[in-house]
Amino acid sequence: MDDAILKITIAKLKRWDGQTVDKEKLESLRDEIYAKTKTNKFAPFSNIKKWIKAARKEMAKNAKKAGAAEKSRKPAARAAPEPKIESVPARIQTGMDEMKMEMERPRQEVNLPKPTMVLDKVYLQTITYEIGSMRSALDRIGRQLDKLEKELNQHRQAE
Repeated sequence: MDDAILKITIAKLKRWDGQTVDKEKLESLRDEIYAKTKTNKFAPFSNIKKWIKAARKEMAKNAKKAGAAEKSRKPAARAAPEPKIESVPARIQTGMDEMKMEMERPRQEVNLPKPTMVLDKVYLQTITYEIGSMRSALDRIGRQLDKLEKELNQHRQAE
C-alpha cells in the first residue's frame, strides 16, 4: 500500500474517532484518496477496508512507540499521598453511625410455613414403576457380577 493512501486513511480515521465506518464513510474515503492521489477511483470496498485495517495497525504501532518514548522520558514518579481528612461533616458521620448500628443489630429469622404435599395416584404409580425398574436393573447387575466372580475363581483355580 502506498504511503499517501496510508496517511490519508489515518487522517480520516482520526477524524472519525469512535464512529462506526459505514458505506458512506467508505465512499468518502475512496473519493478523498482519488482526489489526492488520482488513483483508485473505483476501488472496491474490500480494498478500502484493508487500507483501514492497515492504518489502524500503523496507528496502534505509533501509539505504542509514543507510549514507550513517554515512559523513557519521565522518571518513575511516586504516588502523591492522599490528603488526610481531619474532620468529617456531621451529616456524613451520623449516616455512618446509623449504618454501623444496622449492621450490629441481630438479624431476625422468619419461619415460613411448610408447603403441603399433594400426592396423586398417577404420581405414586410413576414412582413405583421407577423403583421397580431400578430393582430389576440392580438384580441384573448382581447376576452379572456373580457370573464374573465365578469366571475369576475358575481362572484362578486353573492357574
